[in-house]
Amino acid sequence: MRTDLKILLSTAALAALAAPLGAAAQPASKPAPDETVEEIVVTALKRSTTLQTTPMSISAVTGDSLQKIGATGLQDYFRSVPGVNLTQGQLGQSRVTIRGVQGSGEATTGLYYDETSVTGPSGTTQDPANNAADLNLFDVERVEVLRGPQGTLYGGGSMGGTIRVIYAKPDSAQFGASIEGQASATKGGSRGSYLKAMGNIPLIEGKLAARIVAYTEDRPGFVDNVRTGARNVNDSHADGYRAMLGFTPTDDISLVVTKIHQNSSADDLEGWYDRLGGYNTDSAVKLPLDTEMDMTSVTGKWSSPVGEVTASSAYYKYDMLRTIDFTPQYKPYIGGANGVIGYQPAYLGAWNHELRLSSKGEGQLQWTVGGYMELRKDHIDSNTVLTSLTTGQPYSPMQYLQGRYVNTGVKQTAQFGEATWTPPQVEGLSLTVGARHYDYTKTTGSAGTHRNVLTGAAPAAYTEQTAEASGWVYKFNASYKVTSDVMVYATAAEGFRPGGANNVPGLNGALVVYNPDSLWNYEAGVKTTWLGGRLTANAAAYRIDWKDRQTSAMTADGLYQFITNAGAARIEGLELEVAARPISGLTLNGSIGYTKAELTEDQANANILVDGSTGKKGDRIANVPDWTASASAQYVWPLPVAGLNGLLRADYAYTGEMVSTFRPTYVYFDKFGSFSTVNLRAGVEGDDWGVYAFVTNLTDAEGIMNKNSNVGYQDLLYGLTPRTVGVNARRKF
Repeated sequence: MRTDLKILLSTAALAALAAPLGAAAQPASKPAPDETVEEIVVTALKRSTTLQTTPMSISAVTGDSLQKIGATGLQDYFRSVPGVNLTQGQLGQSRVTIRGVQGSGEATTGLYYDETSVTGPSGTTQDPANNAADLNLFDVERVEVLRGPQGTLYGGGSMGGTIRVIYAKPDSAQFGASIEGQASATKGGSRGSYLKAMGNIPLIEGKLAARIVAYTEDRPGFVDNVRTGARNVNDSHADGYRAMLGFTPTDDISLVVTKIHQNSSADDLEGWYDRLGGYNTDSAVKLPLDTEMDMTSVTGKWSSPVGEVTASSAYYKYDMLRTIDFTPQYKPYIGGANGVIGYQPAYLGAWNHELRLSSKGEGQLQWTVGGYMELRKDHIDSNTVLTSLTTGQPYSPMQYLQGRYVNTGVKQTAQFGEATWTPPQVEGLSLTVGARHYDYTKTTGSAGTHRNVLTGAAPAAYTEQTAEASGWVYKFNASYKVTSDVMVYATAAEGFRPGGANNVPGLNGALVVYNPDSLWNYEAGVKTTWLGGRLTANAAAYRIDWKDRQTSAMTADGLYQFITNAGAARIEGLELEVAARPISGLTLNGSIGYTKAELTEDQANANILVDGSTGKKGDRIANVPDWTASASAQYVWPLPVAGLNGLLRADYAYTGEMVSTFRPTYVYFDKFGSFSTVNLRAGVEGDDWGVYAFVTNLTDAEGIMNKNSNVGYQDLLYGLTPRTVGVNARRKF
C-alpha cells in the first residue's frame, strides 16, 4: 500500500506540473539561447541526435556540469541520474547497476570510454562485474547514461544499460590549456586534494594536434582502527595521464590515437563495523588495493560515398592486487595468533575491435551495420595466507593456508544492425528494428598450488572447462512526434550476457557450466519541451522480464562461491527528468526513479543446495534501491565588476531502501540505504577562470551503500565520505 501510494503521489505531482504548463501560452518572443535548457547532442544511436529527439530513456552530463559538481569518478555523479546505483564491497571495487539489473557474473551494465568497452578481471568467482574500471573524468566532453538493454548496438554486458564516457578531442585549429586544483578537509578524517592539467597543441594547423591530460588525486581517509590505533586507514591515491593525437588529412577522414594510464592505490581499504560505532574497525589485518590500467586505442572515421565508416581497435591491460579479510572465518581453525587474508594479484589483457557503417544525411531510412570482436584473457592467484598481528601484513616468505590460480579466456564476435524508417505517409512517425548475432567461447581453468589446510586437499593439476553459445537479440522501437515539442515512444528490447564455466574444487559436474541469461525490456516514454525551450520534462515507464538468472551460490562446505542459472525476476519502474531555465542565469534540474525488483521464481534447481539464504519467489533483489531522486539549482549572475559573475549551486540526492540478501528470514538479511545528501558550492568566475568554496555531504549522512555479514563478522559497512569542505580553482588559457 505504501509503495502504491508513493507511485500515485509521484504521478499526481507530474500531472500537476504538466497541467499548468500545457495551458500556459507560449512567450511572445523566443527566449535567448542562454535562457533555454541546453540542447545536448548525443551519439547513443551511433549517430548524432539531441536528447529530446532520441527515442529512449537517456541522460547526459556535460563536462561543465561534472566540473560544477566536483565529479572525478563514477561515485561522484551516479546519484544525479535516475535508476543508477553503484555498490562498493570489501574488495574495494564497484558494481554499476541500471534499473535494478544486478547480479554476479559478466557485467550487466556496459561501460565505454569513447569507443572501447572496458571490464575488469574475472577473479576466482567469474565476476568481472564487480571490478568496474573507474577512470578520471577531467577534460570529458560528456557522460551518456543509456537506460534499458542496448544489446543490438552495444552487445553483451549492456543488458541493463550502458554508460559512455566521451573525452574531449584534439583541436588542430587553436592552442588551449586548462588547470584545476582542489584542497579539502573531511570531518574526522584526513585532507584531500587534486591537481589536473590539460594542454591542446596544434602541430599542423587544420591537420594534426595533440591533447595531453595529467592528474594526481588524494582521497581522504576517515576509518580508524581501534585495535592498532591507526587513523584514516582508508585514504587512497590515484594518478595518471591521457595523451591523444588527432589527425585530419582531409575533410572526410579523421584518426584519433589515445593512450591512457591510471594507477590507484590504498594501503588499507577498510569498511567499518556498526558494533564499534561510526567509522571504526578492529581488523587484525591490512587490506591493500592496487589497480593499474593501461589502454591504447585507435579510432578512424571516413565519410565515404556510401556512408559514415567508423573503425576502432583497442588493447587494454588491467592489473590489480585485491585483498580480503578471512580472519573471522579461519580463527576457529587456526586460533588467534595470526590474521588471515586472501591475497589475490590479478591481471587482464583484452583486445576490442569494431567496424561499422552508418547512413549519411537525414533521409527516410537511417541505418547502422557493423561487426565486433573481443579477445580477453585474465589470470588471478588466489592465495590464503597468514599475517602478522603486529604489522597486519603477510609474512615474508608467505605462509599459505591454501593456494590456487584461475585463468579465464573469452572470445566474443558479433554482427549487428539497426534501421529506422520514417514513412512519408505518416508525418512524425519513426519505426526502428535492430538485431545482433552473438557467438562466444569462454574457457576457465585452474590448478592448486598449495595444500588446503581446512579440507586437507593436496595441490591439484591444471584442469579447464569451456562454455560456448550463440544466438540473437532484438530491438523494436516506434516513436511519434505529436508536435514539434512532444514525442512519444515505445520500445521492446532484448538483452543478454554470456555464461561461462566454474572451476571450483569438488564442484558437482552438473554445475560446472552455466548458460547465458537474458531479459526483455518493455518501455513507454514521452519527451516534452515547454515555454519555448525554457522547460523539458521526460518520463518513462518500463517492465523487465529476466529469465535463467545467473546467481551466486556457495558450495556445501561454505568455502567457495560459484555461479549457476536459477530463478527469474521481474523489474518494474518509472523515471522522470525535468530541466528548467525559468529566468536568466537560473538552471534547475530534477529526477525521480522508482524500481521494484523481485524474484518471480525460486532460486532453485536439482543441483543447488537450498538453504536459508536461497531466494524465493517474491523476494527483493539485493542492493537495488526502491527510490532514487535528485535535484539541483544553479544561479549565475553578473557582479558589479565588469566580466565577473557570481555562482551559487545546490545539489540534493536521495537513495532509497535496499536489502542485503534475498530471504527476509536469513540470519544476515538486513535493510539499509534510505539517505539523502546535500552539496553546496559558491564562487566567483570569469570567462576563463573560477574560484569556488564547497561543502559535500552537508548533513554528514553515513549513507550506507553496502552492508556485509558472514561467518565470524556482522554488519561490515561501506558508505559516503563524511562532511567535506574545500576550495576549488580552475583556469583556462
